[in-house]
Amino acid sequence: MPPPPPPRIAIYARYSSDIQNPSSVDDQVALCRDLAADHFGADPAKIAVYSDAAISGATMERTGLSELLEDAKRKKLGLVVAEGLDRISRSMRDIAAIYDILRYHGIGIWTAHEGHVSELHIGLKGTMNALYLKDLKEKTIRGQAARIAAGFAISACPYGYRIVRDRYDEKGRPIHGLREIVPEEAAVVRRIFEEYAAGRSNKDIARALNAEGIPGPSGAEWTPKTLRGKGAAYQEGLIRNEVYLGRLVYNKSKTMRDPVTGRKREVGQPPETWTRVEKPEWRIVSDDLWNAVRQREAEAKAPKPRIKKPRVLTTHNVHALTGWVFCGACGAPKSIANDSRYTCTGNRYRNTCRNSRGTKEAVLMSAVFDALLVRVQASPDFRPEFTRIFALQMDRSEELHAEEAELLTRIGRYLRAIEDGIDEELAITRVRELQKRLAEIREELQRVILPDLPSEAEIRLQLGRSITRIRYEGTIEAQRIMFGHVLKAVILTQVPERSRGETVAVELREEGWPEFWRTHAAP
Repeated sequence: MPPPPPPRIAIYARYSSDIQNPSSVDDQVALCRDLAADHFGADPAKIAVYSDAAISGATMERTGLSELLEDAKRKKLGLVVAEGLDRISRSMRDIAAIYDILRYHGIGIWTAHEGHVSELHIGLKGTMNALYLKDLKEKTIRGQAARIAAGFAISACPYGYRIVRDRYDEKGRPIHGLREIVPEEAAVVRRIFEEYAAGRSNKDIARALNAEGIPGPSGAEWTPKTLRGKGAAYQEGLIRNEVYLGRLVYNKSKTMRDPVTGRKREVGQPPETWTRVEKPEWRIVSDDLWNAVRQREAEAKAPKPRIKKPRVLTTHNVHALTGWVFCGACGAPKSIANDSRYTCTGNRYRNTCRNSRGTKEAVLMSAVFDALLVRVQASPDFRPEFTRIFALQMDRSEELHAEEAELLTRIGRYLRAIEDGIDEELAITRVRELQKRLAEIREELQRVILPDLPSEAEIRLQLGRSITRIRYEGTIEAQRIMFGHVLKAVILTQVPERSRGETVAVELREEGWPEFWRTHAAP
């Protein structure tokens, strides 16, 4: 009886860029060809070879491995030969999954190190390989931390520096991790810090550098992301890199592998776990300039004021102060009774307040306008806050213009898609939504047109004139619009130990003065 034909054999080889060199694949294939010929009498010319170069064995996302498993499912293979199980996978979970897939399709595994692979090998070697990976990672981290502590860089050379390659240790080996400042690039770094601290945006700085033909890191163009990085949590980007202070920082992030996809991703580490080593010879920017940039970043993160429309007159608001007058005893609103006095609604309608007293509207109007004029004449100054608010609104204006351009582009795409035969009803509905948002943006842009600021004295003079004009010549609607900007509340409280009479306390909205000046007082 003739012997059975040899199984259809496939060789799998892999090397990791971390620990081996590219010739490792050829060495593995040659070893496996000899093994297949010696043990199974296979013809080397008929052996299929699958390989992956410079890919970790901790992930399943490997082209060669995927092709091998696909051919296994198509019944094209009978045996997989490898140098060792660790070449197929170093993940305990993945090697078990690969073994199960191959076994399901009647395919065995044979390695030079383990021989015929069984469940026992999968359990023992899978555990050993997983421990190897863990140990390798820990050793790598310890080695990197030691290099940083010794004052050597382990990351890519940042802009402003170049690698020093002509230094050797006592054994004649090149010393890695040395840097030196590139003067012309250091000048660009200081310029970027100075311009950002002065209020210029990352986008404007990058645009100016590109316009002047100044090459960015690695010769690429400058972008806002080059300057700010991925985010503050990672402390990346040129303006956040502490190396320019003469400081090496390690352990800002760690690499994690997704257990489902096997893909790597970086996760930020808490600042208290970072390692910092001073390198004063690498300093490019001063502490004062660094702190000025940090202050500007903090201001940029602060909540931006929403530009709201002031409250306007409605048909039932026939009295200028309705909505701003409150009872000092219970906090309920006060409204006009008998067309003359503001009385507590809690007392009149719900019997929840004992304050039945009222104050005439004319008295309250006089008190409010007097309080506004006193504020205009007294400190604090208006101009510093106006400057801050209008700068924030200018940033908001840039955001709105960018969103406006994006919406116009998207609307254009939908209209072209309708011409090309897309579902017209669905597209039109979406276009109407975008057009509604576009109208909102343009309406808001009309409210952020910013004037030039005059002197403090001129601002106070303009505000006083505007308030006086609205007091004596303005309609109820004009008065209510002004109150919507600068009036917070009018609190009426019973005068103690008297049978009648109320005290009047006027509270103003300081945050509303910039918008009131811009819309009513500015020339």
